[in-house]
Amino acid sequence: MQKNYGKRIWLCVLALCLYGFGNFLGVKAGGAGTNAWNTLNLGLVEKTGFSFGTINMIVGLVIIAIDFFGKGKIGLGTILNMFVISVATDVFLRVLSFWPEAENGVLGAFLTLAGQTVSSFATILYMKPALGCGPRDTLMVILGRKVPAAPIGVVKFVMELAVLFIGVLLGAPFGIGTVLVMALQAAIFQMVCRICHYEPRDVEHEDLADTFRGMKEALQRP
Repeated sequence: MQKNYGKRIWLCVLALCLYGFGNFLGVKAGGAGTNAWNTLNLGLVEKTGFSFGTINMIVGLVIIAIDFFGKGKIGLGTILNMFVISVATDVFLRVLSFWPEAENGVLGAFLTLAGQTVSSFATILYMKPALGCGPRDTLMVILGRKVPAAPIGVVKFVMELAVLFIGVLLGAPFGIGTVLVMALQAAIFQMVCRICHYEPRDVEHEDLADTFRGMKEALQRP
């Protein structure tokens, strides 16, 4: 089990802030559309008037509850993922409010793909501390267990397709950026993994009990 929790937690938090910037870029893609989960968030923003970050946090809480009852592995990183990304996205949207939404599909698609690339790098950085997967990845694993014959990539695609459909029904934008990111996100993540020489399946994540036990041992060590 890894130690040095201070360094690991800070790395996780910084990575999740970077993920928030990736979300920001996706939001600024405007009518070109963004990835599935951001589309759901934007649809709920449209219906409720809440901020993007507030909606992201509410959705995250609901998913964590599903993960818990589905016996998924909940770690400190899972909780931080829900909280830090939400706050960071709202901060970027407020501080960089002068940044206009894309005026055409080409620029919008570029922003969406750029945001997805930034989020992919952030995913690797927040997974490295091994403090737990994000709520949505945990849900994907739970659903994957329900249909063991299906490849996990198919499970992820179907899950995100359903999320995207709901977001569009709620009034979120759907465009060329949405289509491209749905088609290319797996390839983007694989490319980033190769650049970083990182294999996510090699990471053994801690759950909350593991982390608190490790912190307690670290504090008791002379």
